[in-house]
Amino acid sequence: MLFQSLLLQITHTHPIWGNTFFYLFIATMILFFVVVLAIMKLLRNKTSESKLMQQQHVAKIDMVRKEHAETLEKIRVEMLKREEERSRQWIESEKETLHVLNGVSLLLDLNDKIERNQSEKILSKLEEIRKKIEKLSPIT
Repeated sequence: MLFQSLLLQITHTHPIWGNTFFYLFIATMILFFVVVLAIMKLLRNKTSESKLMQQQHVAKIDMVRKEHAETLEKIRVEMLKREEERSRQWIESEKETLHVLNGVSLLLDLNDKIERNQSEKILSKLEEIRKKIEKLSPIT
């Protein structure tokens, strides 16, 4: 009862409490603040979603960059292996070539020795024949 009498006393003494536009203004302000809070919540959600999407995008880019680096490393290792194999084959080829050339050189040396030996034998035989001819024929 006391509350009702106090409420009646306030409404009769101040004309603003009886004005319907005042209550409409209060309701509009409450609605305005509720809408502002809802919009702020939506913006926060959108901002957090945007940050999450950016983080996911950065993570994907990092993954792609890592895969790219790994692929390049594999290619580099493969190229090094091929280059080492080529170098090894080249060295083996050089060794074989040197071995063959050494054999050819030995054959040529042996051929020269055989020719010299044969020439010496022929010369010695010719010398023997000349001596026999000299013995047979009187000195003129």
